[in-house]
Amino acid sequence: MNKVSFLDIELEYDEKVFRPTLLTEKCALNVDYKNKKILDLGCGIGPLAIYFEKNGALSVDAIDIYDEHLKFAKKNAFLNNSKINVFKSDLFKSVSQKYDLICCDVSGVKAEVAKLTGWFPEEVPKADETGANLILDVVKSSGNFLKQNGELIVCTTSFSDEKLIFKSFKKYYPNSFKKIYSEKVPFSKRLNKNIHILDKDSFIQKDGKNYWQFSIFSLKKS
Repeated sequence: MNKVSFLDIELEYDEKVFRPTLLTEKCALNVDYKNKKILDLGCGIGPLAIYFEKNGALSVDAIDIYDEHLKFAKKNAFLNNSKINVFKSDLFKSVSQKYDLICCDVSGVKAEVAKLTGWFPEEVPKADETGANLILDVVKSSGNFLKQNGELIVCTTSFSDEKLIFKSFKKYYPNSFKKIYSEKVPFSKRLNKNIHILDKDSFIQKDGKNYWQFSIFSLKKS
């Protein structure tokens, strides 16, 4: 069994699951989660849920649609003595409660880029050709599962149609969304080799190097 360390939390995984990323780490470090009832939507193998619960969250529900993720999230919670509640849900379909904080880290990568990079194991659910469909569904429905003044955290990448995503922010959370973190990431050799098939709006060129970018947004229910 393979193991990975996530902010001093040891997690088990295998080749069938999506491992924690730099974006996952930055989300953990830039979100106000203490003393809050949290929903980790798209929990993967459990890094954010376990981190939140062990560092001051009031309670944490962790959901995912992929059975392998749920299996490892439960196992990693047990291994880390973390009392998170893990259950299967296709986005909000099996969710019945309201939360202070919903942390959404579903795929924000276009299907062609997901295939190109190999970031996502074959069976892991992926976004469509816009890279935005899952995020759009979450933003649209999230208000029904947030307490008053509750907060939705959304992670986006330049490998998605961010114009569509920002339009949904304005529609469902007018005047109450803001970017709380952003970082440029150098292209891998594989991305550089296939740059000709990428949309020019999906990356940044600076000092002769190519970068993609991820951002973390806070949307508050007023």
